Amino acid sequence: MKPDNIAKCLRALSTLAVIACAMFGLLACAHVDPSVVNPSKVYRDAPVEKSKLAISVKPKSKLNDAPQVLMYPFWISQKMENAPLVGRELARLVHQTWTEEAAFESIMLDPQLTYRGPEQAVSVARRAGADLVVVGIVPYLYTGGTIDSTAVTLQIRVYETQGGNLVLAMDQSARVNARLTQDWILFDLHTRLSDSALAEAMASMARDMAVPIKSWMPPTDEELGFADSYAGMTKNIMLSGSPLAGDADDAESRGMAAGLLESGGKPGKRGKRDSGGLKLKIEFDVDSSRIREESYTLLNELAKALNSDVLKGKRVVIAGHCDSDASLEYNQKLSERRSASVKAFLVERGGVDPATLRTEGYGKTRPLVPNTSPANKQRNRRVEVRLDR
Repeated sequence: MKPDNIAKCLRALSTLAVIACAMFGLLACAHVDPSVVNPSKVYRDAPVEKSKLAISVKPKSKLNDAPQVLMYPFWISQKMENAPLVGRELARLVHQTWTEEAAFESIMLDPQLTYRGPEQAVSVARRAGADLVVVGIVPYLYTGGTIDSTAVTLQIRVYETQGGNLVLAMDQSARVNARLTQDWILFDLHTRLSDSALAEAMASMARDMAVPIKSWMPPTDEELGFADSYAGMTKNIMLSGSPLAGDADDAESRGMAAGLLESGGKPGKRGKRDSGGLKLKIEFDVDSSRIREESYTLLNELAKALNSDVLKGKRVVIAGHCDSDASLEYNQKLSERRSASVKAFLVERGGVDPATLRTEGYGKTRPLVPNTSPANKQRNRRVEVRLDR
């Protein structure tokens, strides 16, 4: 056969193998080796096959504040060589994935710790100043490397350190199968095992487990409506227009652990959150309406948004809010003065038409989040901007 004809045959066989791959749902094929004499070889990376994530204990409501989290090296319950070393490495893989997924705002893995039961873990975490402790148990582990299948089962338990209660329990299994060659008419399907099948399995389960963890965490600034750029401010203001909503939530005594358990305990009362409008973290001098210079950039962006083609000429309300410190009357007057200072800045330095601006003050009567931490108090010491309807 002429070389040109051989090349044509190879291309035709390769095309047929790819078409057959698609027909049989094998679109994950990574590589095709065409052959004239023998069936073409199609290589597919071995997928991670997982059980459904089982959650037997879960929090009933979101946390008020971002917790400090201590994570233990995982406990390998079956007998094997270098079990502590393997447990540290598996915990590191999960910790790395959760960090990438931003599951917890702050989580520290201490490789020097040894798990000796939940009571001891809670005690150690409490002394370390952590709000939560994460322990992992691996009841089954088989690593086949690049030759055989790999299988692992992971149990994650999260305890709050104040009372030692179990607040989150998750279980999942994962497997990377080493399938034998499958013979088809036009091609042979070969499964390629990864050099790190166990790492892929652990990372895949960690990503699944990050979803319920993130749903439990406090809302982010972005979710609450804060913005620091012209585009974000414009968007949030345009999405507003309804009157400010929210019931006063003065449940100062509501600790982080309150309301976490699915059963038992009586969660504290939560107020309604504002449904719209732009939130700004404008910094003022203490007990003053004088705007600090570090907030000038933020206000310049706001002026840019209000002078844009989208918002120019529209009437807006500037509302001042305070945290829970000081009396009701004092905070009311302070919030009114602060909203007036913001209006003055926008008019004098930002060139915004004063006829389009109206100010209000709500003092400490409408907290956005519970006043349970310095970060939350800063969120409550906010300035809001919404369309005036």
